[in-house]
Formats: sequence, structure tokens, C-alpha cells
Amino acid sequence: MKWTKQGHEFDAVYKTMQEKMEFYFFGAGDYGKQFINIMSKEITIKGFIDNNRQKHGEVFVGYNCESLDAIDFTPKKTGIVITVSQIQRGAITKQLQANGYVHNQDFFIIEEFLSIYFVYKYNQVYFSSISFLPSTACNLKCRACLNFNPYAKQFYVREWKDIKKDIDLFFQCVDKIMLFHVSGGEPMLYKGIAEIIEYIDHNYGDRIDTLRTVTNGTIVPDDSVLERLSKCKVEITVDDYREAVPQYSGDFSKLIEKLQKYQIRYYINKTAEWIDLAPDKTDFSHWSEEQLQKHFDECCQAWQELRDGRLHSCNYDAYATVAGINPEPDEEIFDLNNFNDNRKKEIVEFRLGYNGKGYTNFCKKCRGFSEKNQYKGKPAKQME
Repeated sequence: MKWTKQGHEFDAVYKTMQEKMEFYFFGAGDYGKQFINIMSKEITIKGFIDNNRQKHGEVFVGYNCESLDAIDFTPKKTGIVITVSQIQRGAITKQLQANGYVHNQDFFIIEEFLSIYFVYKYNQVYFSSISFLPSTACNLKCRACLNFNPYAKQFYVREWKDIKKDIDLFFQCVDKIMLFHVSGGEPMLYKGIAEIIEYIDHNYGDRIDTLRTVTNGTIVPDDSVLERLSKCKVEITVDDYREAVPQYSGDFSKLIEKLQKYQIRYYINKTAEWIDLAPDKTDFSHWSEEQLQKHFDECCQAWQELRDGRLHSCNYDAYATVAGINPEPDEEIFDLNNFNDNRKKEIVEFRLGYNGKGYTNFCKKCRGFSEKNQYKGKPAKQME
């Protein structure tokens, strides 16, 4: 979105939220569970809505779950918060709109609701998530890598002093965050991964709902690393790429055994297909400002990268710049060094997708992380 009322974009939205006396959460899953933990003492929760018929009539984390048609919705009094992932929420948004519900009037998006509520009511900056990369180094060469590693001439590896500086600066500006995500590259290849997780957890763990890192499932860290991670409140996403790289199947099994041995929380992520942002096949440079703004607004990516004291408006724009394939490195950043208490609403707006021109330069080369992007591929398919 393009800034038009910088620092005041959500004034009317918060007023509408205040008028609501009760809320349903649309999505009885992990997001819904996490949001309940944060908001149960803040607002009146009527229950959950879910499109999975098997969940209808069931109790989820203490609340009844129903279909959209079965809820008791009173206009102006009742609100709905969509609590599902970015890709899933597109269909739900269309479903609600088809039934006459209006965005930011009758229903809200989880990240927007969370950040707007806390900055307006408590003057606190509460982020939904941030992506933090100590390194882009990876042992795989995935054709549709979202870090664009196959295009990069060399890996980007950060020094510890710069990593620590970014973490400290971030938490000087942000009061709380749902998900602090240490990503890559392959984080388990970074020699200081345990030190990073320890530092974040020990210094800022009480301000993080979920501290997470990820691995492609092909690297078995040393026991000394796992021992240190076991003492931190961290969870690890283990991507299951065994079909694409069967030569690593044994390492995948060893990794799971090790995680279980050290009682480190993990979950296995296995998806049917990947979205390919297809920067080598895309040229939207002829598009108008309005077309690029619409393209940016319709993209389902909800991540921003923290790097060098800045928040980058789109993490994929930032990754493409590091990889050397972004022809116009973007100026749409929020410099945390210039943050002060008077800019709390502004930083929230930036995190929720507002910037100076309403898109990033990489939008001209990117198909977008959305259902409209027809470029799909098998997960972790390797470059030949």
C-alpha cells in the first residue's frame, strides 16, 4: 500500500475495532491457538470458524468451532479475525466478501489486528514476524529457491558483531513479536547458529512468542550445537526434501533422531509444490504505478527482512538484491536507527505493507507469492 496518511493509516480501523464487543477467529489451527494465547485477556472471544466440516461442533482450545453460516453475527457488534496462513487466507477473504462482510469493518487479518490493537491501545510495537538471515550459504541448489541462491555469484555471510547489533537494535524498537524467524540459506551450516539462538533467547525470549529456525533436513549438527539449542526455547522447522534429494534420506533420519534425543521441539514441513517467483521469466517494467501497486497489494508474502539496521519492505526484494539479480535495489526501507517513540504507528504501518511508492522495485521482476502465480514446481528440485 502507498502511504497517504503516514502515522495515521489505521486510525479509522482501530475505532471500528473498539466498537466491536465480540470476535470470532476464522481458522482453528496453529495461528488461532497462538492468537488465543495473546488476545484471550484483551477481547471477548465467541469461538472459532473453520471450513473443515470435521471440526464443526468440536471444542478447540476451549472454544466451540462452527461453520461461517452457523455463527451468531451481529453487524457493528461482532468482528471476525482471519487466523490462517497467508496463502490460505486469500480464499477465506473472498468467501467473507461474497457473504457481504467488509475488510476492516466486519473482518480483520491477524497481523493487522494484533499490531494495530497494541500500538493504539498500549503504544506498544507488536510485530507478527520478522525474517533474519545470518547467512545465505546452502548445500543445495534448488531451482525455485526463494533466496535466489542459484543466481548468486557468492554466498552472503554476516559477522557476529553485525548480527548482534541488528538484534539489539530491533528490540530497541519492537516491544513484542509473535515469530522471530532465523532463516537462511541453511542455518545449520552457519558456525555461530547456536550462539545466535542463545543470544536471542536469553536476552529477548520473554518478548518473543515463538523463536524458530529452519533446516533443509540434510545437515546433522554436531552434538555440541544441539546441546546448546536444547537449553533454549526454540523450535525447528525440518523441511522434508527427501523425494528431491534422496541421497540425504539417511541424514534426515539421523537429524530427527538427534532432535528427539535432545528434546528439541521440531515439526516436519512437507509441501506438495513450491511457488516460483520466476525473476528470470518476468518483466513488468512497462507496468504503470497503479498496476505495480495492485501487484504488491495482492501478493500474499507477509515477511520483511531485518538487515543492516533496516527493515526491508519485502524480504524477496531484499534477497534478490543480495543475490545480485535486482536491477534496481530498493529504497523502500525503514531505518531503525532513525526510530523514536513518535514513529511507533509509522513502523507498524510499514510492517503491515505501507511504503512511499506502494510497491518495491523487485515487483517488476517477480510473479508474486500468490495463487495468481502459475509458476509452480516440485519442492527442492535441483538445478542441473
